Amino acid sequence: VATFKTIFKGLERAYGQYRSGEQKENGKQGGQAYIVKGLVTDKMWQDHLEGKGPSLGIIPIMDDSKCYWGCIDVDMYPINLKELVQKINSKQLPLIICRSKSGGAHIFIFLKEPTPAATVRAKLKEVAAGLGFSKSEIFPKQSNILIERGDTGSFLNLPYFGGDNTTRYALKKDGTPATLKQFILAAKKAALSTRELSKIKLIIKNKKIKN
Repeated sequence: VATFKTIFKGLERAYGQYRSGEQKENGKQGGQAYIVKGLVTDKMWQDHLEGKGPSLGIIPIMDDSKCYWGCIDVDMYPINLKELVQKINSKQLPLIICRSKSGGAHIFIFLKEPTPAATVRAKLKEVAAGLGFSKSEIFPKQSNILIERGDTGSFLNLPYFGGDNTTRYALKKDGTPATLKQFILAAKKAALSTRELSKIKLIIKNKKIKN
């Protein structure tokens, strides 16, 4: 729990929760999502990994407008997750794909140090466009938040609701589901410094996209 909590470190004074509902016509899982203003407790993290609802959503942008992770939220149904893994592998991108609750893809990038949300958003927008997902939502959704105004930012539902007994799993490089332990090890290995993040460049048709 402690390591999982560190990987998804985010805003601590508010969090998101989600209660499942019926599936929509477009394939997206329906339900109720809402933000709660209050401290994120260790019990919430524990309950999430044990599958005790509602599941936990974390807001990546912190009070200093920095973050430790970001995500490209690909809401395309159906989507071939194994093919997406192969595509990311071929481009040698330090990204980890998790299956979302609806069967889409959450493409994560993890950071070793607090990095300006604006920097993370800009890079993920570039990556998303290069992968063909330019219309996908980027988390953090905000580049800055104002504490005095009571801003909280937007949350993303976390993977591994229910631990290893989950449909929200990460995919290994061979496209098969990763256990929670395997995901944690992969996330730590893939984590980048702010400088390393800035150096990411996509190679498309043998041409580099420069910042």
